Amino acid sequence: MTDDRQAAWAAAGRAAASQVQDGMRVGLGTGRAAAQGIRALGARVREGMRVTGVPTSPASAALARAQGIRLGRLDGPLDLAFDGADAIDPRGLTVKGAGGAMVRERAVAQAADRFLVLVDGPKLVVSLDEWGVLPLAVVPFCARAVARDLADLGPVVRPRRSDDGLVLCDLHVPAGSDWEAVAARARARPGVVDHGLFVLDRRDVLVGRADGTAAAADPA
Repeated sequence: MTDDRQAAWAAAGRAAASQVQDGMRVGLGTGRAAAQGIRALGARVREGMRVTGVPTSPASAALARAQGIRLGRLDGPLDLAFDGADAIDPRGLTVKGAGGAMVRERAVAQAADRFLVLVDGPKLVVSLDEWGVLPLAVVPFCARAVARDLADLGPVVRPRRSDDGLVLCDLHVPAGSDWEAVAARARARPGVVDHGLFVLDRRDVLVGRADGTAAAADPA
């Protein structure tokens, strides 16, 4: 990964961490951009801020512990959460799940009063067709049946399962498709726990830049 992209993610991570206030319960996402947010939040904790982090994966939990962030469970509302994304279109339709954590990520996002998404410029696309892949999380017992029912979408099962033991299956969405309709069709199949399509407010999408600055994708 290029130094410019790393710098951009770090900038977005600092911008997210700057929104955290003392005493907050904060959802901690999964992936490279979210990891930068966790590191930036850890720096604030070491300066004296008290927060409780609710991680969406064992990897994020391990990083948060290493940063000195106290961890808690998803047993109530969260004040704020931040995470990364794979692609975001101009309407706020967003694909997540390349890392396979979208089930926990959606649970954390929905529990949060505010959900921030950290990206760099290449993640902002004109159409999700530029990304083309919609991940699913599927109960193992149903995986073959789901793949058969969605065969026209070229399902590819990943060799590794999610942290919750779910089968991860990538659908290849044809160009020009209605992504929300595809996601709804997939979610309706028995055994599909969740998909990776999210709908965001682009004012909560923090775009990091290589020069160390960050700003909302659509400023208020």
